Amino acid sequence: MFKKIIALLFLSLVFNAVVSAHSGKPKYHVIIDTDGAIDDMRAISMFLAQNDTRVLAITCSQGTLAPDSIFVKVNNLLSAFHHEGIPVGLDKKLETDLPPWAAYTQKIKWASSVSSQLACQKISSVDLISSVFNNYSDKITLVALGSLKTYAELVKAHPEYVDKIERIVWYNNPYIDTDFNESVSPESYTYFKERNIPLEVVGNNTDRYNVDEAYLETIKGSDSKYAKQIAWVHQHPEIVSRMEAEHLQLWDDLVALYLTVPILFQTEKAGGEVSYVTLQNELPDAVVNEAISAILVSGNQTTNRVFNTFPVAADLYKPAYAKMLESTIENYGLIEWKAISMTNEIHGHTGIYSIIGAKMGIRAMEYFNVGVNNLSVTTFAGKKPPLSCFNDGIQISSGATIGQGLITVSDTVLDVPTITALFNKQKIKISVKPEIAAQMQEEIKYGVQTYGLLTEPYWLYIEKLAIRYWSEFDRNQIFTIEKL
Repeated sequence: MFKKIIALLFLSLVFNAVVSAHSGKPKYHVIIDTDGAIDDMRAISMFLAQNDTRVLAITCSQGTLAPDSIFVKVNNLLSAFHHEGIPVGLDKKLETDLPPWAAYTQKIKWASSVSSQLACQKISSVDLISSVFNNYSDKITLVALGSLKTYAELVKAHPEYVDKIERIVWYNNPYIDTDFNESVSPESYTYFKERNIPLEVVGNNTDRYNVDEAYLETIKGSDSKYAKQIAWVHQHPEIVSRMEAEHLQLWDDLVALYLTVPILFQTEKAGGEVSYVTLQNELPDAVVNEAISAILVSGNQTTNRVFNTFPVAADLYKPAYAKMLESTIENYGLIEWKAISMTNEIHGHTGIYSIIGAKMGIRAMEYFNVGVNNLSVTTFAGKKPPLSCFNDGIQISSGATIGQGLITVSDTVLDVPTITALFNKQKIKISVKPEIAAQMQEEIKYGVQTYGLLTEPYWLYIEKLAIRYWSEFDRNQIFTIEKL
């Protein structure tokens, strides 16, 4: 009974830590280095889902797989989550053999679709990390899911960035002679032990915390795209057989869990700036699984200032909106639902261009995987309705508002709703697809010709049209995105 009480207390603290983390400005700013193992896929998904963590870049270094293979998997995963704006770098291939499990790991797809980013120019990991440090004002946590080789090369090449490193969090079991991640580049571990940079070595030194059916069933209950992707990957026969044989454990996953919920872990100083981190003794598997589930769902939650949770009870909405509420949230998520609902309230009516603006603002944030108040936006919708109504949707959904000084209305007005969005010196152009824009213009024209401009029947027609766009237009299908 005592253990159950302690477990429930831990679980309560976990949910409070995760659920309360809904500021547009994150606590943790991370770069992730991966060696392509299956547990890396789970860990990266957890990092991407965390509201309190901003992933600034992902680099691919040899370990389980060769860098080029990892590069493909990471880009496909980011594309599946619509986070294509997170840059990916890669190391040089090492002249060493891959481990025995590389063959089966290579077969595992991290996503079903092929990323459009694969044709992009490849950049070395050190150059990419250097550019991130150069452009970013906050201190950065370096997460190592493979060896420490990439980060050692970074510090050797750019010692000027040492003061901008918050800490290094590395998965490696320190309680065995040589764990795999260390064996890839033992000299890099030695290098950091002698540096004045905090190094937190996270490990699973037990035979517990398996990735099994209980784990999968728990995360599936979170209604999260990140959890669904993990579940999809773990349907692969090679993984299923290893799960059944209890050959899969929570390994690199624990790094993502530790960063968000450190209360679940215990820390032992190992001398100098090095600490060893493991899960609290006898922590039940169910608590760990529930904590991971809470992290995976946190990315679906809205950023609230007045509400504890954004209201979604159908009886709070007018009939036309109540009817579409459940299916629309299921299709496009609560974040978009809130953005469009608030846009309509503030805008003063259910408008077509304002709804498109709200969808575009959400898509821009999703592309970079950032929260509100993080993008600098220029719109090309002018200041004359109805096209300028688009600007209200952009402001309310993204937080790039006049008051924040994050939005500019260009003197150039384009017929197709368009913005440029800037984050950390990365700039993109997002436009409504021409065929969608033409459809909207034709349907608005029909309303004017049929009902007369600004008549009561016209506004009723526009509202019905806007509701249809709201419920039928998928933000991941109606826009084109171009890197500038």
